[in-house]
Amino acid sequence: MKNANTETPANAAHVALPKSPGVKKKGFSRRHSRHDCVVIGVMKVIDIGAEFDGALLEISRGGCTFRQASMFVSDRLNESVLIQTELFEAEGRIRAVRVDGYGVQFFSEVDEGVINKIVEEYGFKVSESFLAKRN
Repeated sequence: MKNANTETPANAAHVALPKSPGVKKKGFSRRHSRHDCVVIGVMKVIDIGAEFDGALLEISRGGCTFRQASMFVSDRLNESVLIQTELFEAEGRIRAVRVDGYGVQFFSEVDEGVINKIVEEYGFKVSESFLAKRN
């Protein structure tokens, strides 16, 4: 005995159900565009005075991604830090902890001329840098 609820004919057409008119999530939007770069620097965690060598992998007027030289990334979310490079230094707060590094939001904007110099001299992806090359 055939049950109409459990059998599907081989030539049956598939019908797409309409999508619900739910509220669309507003996407995250940055105030300043980020630029790929590889700039050697230091991140100092202000509260404990610890300094970590590493590199900036992205930069914008409002923040950066700092990758610690160590293989380990600690959960330092919301800690105040000082980012230092040969071209600038800026205080900020760690807003994201990811496998590729710390997302730092600066307390004040970095000068546009500094960003332009970094992009001109160091503006390439980490995959194209000495950090990705193997001996």
